[in-house]
Amino acid sequence: MITRKPRFPIKAIILYGFWPSFVKRILYRIRGYHIGEGVKIGFGSVICGEEVSIGDFCEIGFFSFVRGKRLQIEKRVSIGSATMIDTPYLKIGEETKINEQVFIGGLQFPDSRLTIGKHCQIMQMTFINPAKWITIGDDTGIGGDTLIFGHTTWLSKFEGYPADFKPIEIGNSVSIAWRVFVGAGAKIGNGAVIGANSLVTRTIPERCLATGSPAKVVAKAPYFPRVVSDEEKGKYLREILEEMILHMQGNAIVCEKDEALRKIVIHYQKNKLFGSSRKSGVLQVEYDEIENRSEAISDIACNAFLSLRAIPEKLREKLVQQGIAWIDIENKERADLNDDLASETAHYLRRFGVRFTRK
Repeated sequence: MITRKPRFPIKAIILYGFWPSFVKRILYRIRGYHIGEGVKIGFGSVICGEEVSIGDFCEIGFFSFVRGKRLQIEKRVSIGSATMIDTPYLKIGEETKINEQVFIGGLQFPDSRLTIGKHCQIMQMTFINPAKWITIGDDTGIGGDTLIFGHTTWLSKFEGYPADFKPIEIGNSVSIAWRVFVGAGAKIGNGAVIGANSLVTRTIPERCLATGSPAKVVAKAPYFPRVVSDEEKGKYLREILEEMILHMQGNAIVCEKDEALRKIVIHYQKNKLFGSSRKSGVLQVEYDEIENRSEAISDIACNAFLSLRAIPEKLREKLVQQGIAWIDIENKERADLNDDLASETAHYLRRFGVRFTRK
């Protein structure tokens, strides 16, 4: 075969795969790759491309490879172990996570491409074939064992069988359950939810629930998604914080709280390279509108500030100046500060579908 390409980059694995992560970063920079700060490349893992840009604090697990002509991976992307990504043009947005044992590749063309937005997650054992091109919008989750196939080819086109190579579009804030098949030419609108074991080969409208084989719309506005009142949002946040406290206590973290759940104090063990140290943190929670109450909360003494409502820009600036990591649920944003308690809180809120852009 003239166009034959090996399935595994054996040569690259032998030359680069078994070096420590910091050595790989040096070698790849010598090759002309842009490798950001704090990038971790696991044992046996390699990156192969002509134009490569890896953002700050990205992580690639062990025995994975990413191969293509033009690779753009933005900051804080996580790629799990034993994952294979092989497509000519690849772009992955900030803070997206691709789990273990995901395969991206298969039958493709020189202009095939895969674009994944920010804050997405692709669960394990998913197979993606960008035969033409596949676009996955921001804040979209794809369940495990899902098949996203850009072509329908096996039997002869000259005998009347379909042989289609079509793009696939998956919008923003889409939820695809486990074991879904998304076929060539499918378009899934923003905010749509696809039920488990469904088959999607056509257009699914925005903000609806579709399920079945083939997938059909079974619920839509105003019944799905339903409108949540301000009172319910406050109730949900209190319930989530109560669960988070139980979760931390189950991990040997001492938690203290006031009756209104507006202040949570934790005491925990911080592990270091040599030994450990005791640390404490204070989470202050605001449930009400802040815009007209800036003076009432002008003196904030905490490590992390969590607000159900939008945090005004001036208050954000003041918090950052004081070294306080703020989290804004309404706008799905958080301060780009490294604080253990803020990170733990933001990570726990992901369980309930809230993902934050760092500002």
